[in-house]
Amino acid sequence: MRTAFIGAYGYGNLGDELCLLEARQEFPAAEAFAFTQNPDWTHHCVPGLAGTFANLEEMLATDPQRVVYGGGGIGGRADFEEYLPWLAAALDRGIETHIHNIGVARVGGEGWPHPLLARVMHDLASFSVRDHRSVDMVAEWGLSVVPQVTRYPERNIPPEHDLADAILPRGRPLLGVSIINTDLMARMMEADGDTVRALLNRFPDHAIVPICSTLHVVSDEEDDGSGFHRFARMFLGEREIVCPHLTTREFWSAEVTPRRLKGIVSRLDTLVSQRKHNCIHGLGAGVPTIGLAPMEDDSVRRVFVTLANQLPPGSHCIGLEAPRA
Repeated sequence: MRTAFIGAYGYGNLGDELCLLEARQEFPAAEAFAFTQNPDWTHHCVPGLAGTFANLEEMLATDPQRVVYGGGGIGGRADFEEYLPWLAAALDRGIETHIHNIGVARVGGEGWPHPLLARVMHDLASFSVRDHRSVDMVAEWGLSVVPQVTRYPERNIPPEHDLADAILPRGRPLLGVSIINTDLMARMMEADGDTVRALLNRFPDHAIVPICSTLHVVSDEEDDGSGFHRFARMFLGEREIVCPHLTTREFWSAEVTPRRLKGIVSRLDTLVSQRKHNCIHGLGAGVPTIGLAPMEDDSVRRVFVTLANQLPPGSHCIGLEAPRA
């Protein structure tokens, strides 16, 4: 079945392309086309696509028999306002349409619900979200729809080990670190630095491996390389950092794919991550994974709660807080 996949692809976030790999498994297609801002990069990450498209008209020109809207956390208001017309256009043409494995944020305010929301949601062939909190958010829309919960099925995408074999040292313990470059995270690390230092003191003999899943094409806050270097300046001191080129855009863009990144994560002894899909890589690979994120942001916490019965031993979530006034 010729299928068009809509998602946040081509923006420099390997987590989204990881979701596309999973969606292609869930919805096998003789010909698969994907929306993307960067066709070359999406083809590099997701081999076997028949083609790509950049707008609604190009999507319809592929003459799809099925449309799948998915690809990570594209369940915010701006995303719905952008893509509900696409889904409505597909449904109007009799195309089988799905919303698959999305993360939903709380949506509301003036102009919501979107005028197309009820019609699209009631006419979908299937509707699934990735975590329990997303079900709560959908319930607040006031519609008689209850999505299925997929529980991050992209965690089961198999790794590729060739890059890890080529660049990682053997015979010594490795601690992966993945930190998003947001001002909120920087403030929380500064305010609650003792918590971070106590965590790192548990791994005194480990070499540090930067784990970067996102070097975003437009957002400095979504640059994991910069986030890692800020973390290193604050906490790592003279600790040995191996494979620092994983933080550079040139090497990362050319060599790192979702499955290769999981191969690197699978070689770690422990992963500390604020990046949700790196946590998913670690948990899926059986690596002890520690989520480290501001308490006021539940994105990482959703993963650990949703997968609570399947966490590798030693895995848990740590929330950073500003000190009480």
